[in-house]
Amino acid sequence: MRPMTQMWRSRVVHQRALPLLLAAIPVASSLIAPVLVHAVDIATSTSVAGEEVSSVFDKAKPAVIKVRSGDQSFVLAGTGFFIDGHGTVLTSSTVVGTNATAKVEINGVQMDAKVLGSDARSGLAMLKVAYDGTSFLTLSHSTDLRTGYGVVAIGYPLDLPASPSQGLISGFDVRYMNQFFSTTHIHVSAPLTPGEVGGPLLNMRGEVIGLVVPSPDDGRSIYALPVEAVQKIITDFNQYGRAKHGWVGVNVVEVPDTDHDGRTVRVVQVEHGTPASKSGLQAGDIVMRIDSREIYRPSDVLDASFFSRVGGNLNVVVRRDAKLLNYTFAVIERPQNHFVPTQPVAHDPDSQTQPVVVNRAIPNSP
Repeated sequence: MRPMTQMWRSRVVHQRALPLLLAAIPVASSLIAPVLVHAVDIATSTSVAGEEVSSVFDKAKPAVIKVRSGDQSFVLAGTGFFIDGHGTVLTSSTVVGTNATAKVEINGVQMDAKVLGSDARSGLAMLKVAYDGTSFLTLSHSTDLRTGYGVVAIGYPLDLPASPSQGLISGFDVRYMNQFFSTTHIHVSAPLTPGEVGGPLLNMRGEVIGLVVPSPDDGRSIYALPVEAVQKIITDFNQYGRAKHGWVGVNVVEVPDTDHDGRTVRVVQVEHGTPASKSGLQAGDIVMRIDSREIYRPSDVLDASFFSRVGGNLNVVVRRDAKLLNYTFAVIERPQNHFVPTQPVAHDPDSQTQPVVVNRAIPNSP
């Protein structure tokens, strides 16, 4: 903000000269006065915003810690944060890697931490430190967030002291270029510095709304796993000791909206031997709803898949030949190293546009 402050200072006339100037050029007074008022407004709003960020940072900082894993020859480094007063820490799975243990730094003292779970698909890892009475952050919710909301991320950039990054929510993305996330992520207009991955994304009340993950755009902006997705994986870690991702064996593509109702997701393949293959679902069906979630675009399918529960049922409504059909089938656990073809196995003969494959990356097929 310093360049803006200097710019406005250069336009503010010295107080002693101001009455003479306004008296000599009455017409200009109506132009100059708004500029002065606007300058004061900007300075005031900047000060208020800075105070809010400082307040959030001061409140949350004691619960945000450095996390390290690996040996002396190869060390992974990032940020983590406590979610209770009994030593439970959340961080990014990229900070933990395949290591069974890690180290955290609390008030300048390094302590050993056990890895309770690490899930590469969601990007979340959970640690346990034998330390009670820690400050901790409250997990909130992200469902009421809107583009333009102010948020604060806290991390340890380049192994320096903890610092806040202020930004605005600029979108909710499931895809960046040809890369897909496992579910919709929060996109923030603030740069990401190495070392900040794994830190909390906070609302202006200091509550956790997401966990910062590696940025697919080389650090130009921050991406965060929403807190609802974080809580889903935490539940799996506590219940199973690992993340259990649902799968039904349906591959879909994005196609043009020829019916003009916003529905662009079409089933392109139902894999043999899966619960969906025995349901009656067919290639060519337009997906209308999964459970209570209306389906308009591929991100809706990925979100429904991510939050499905292994062992539960999935209710899918599709449109086929102007008819709505309802199918229910079981959700099974996603097979390890499941391969998904990078091109659709069937094409829409009526479409003039090559369909976009939703499940190009292995982790993202429903």
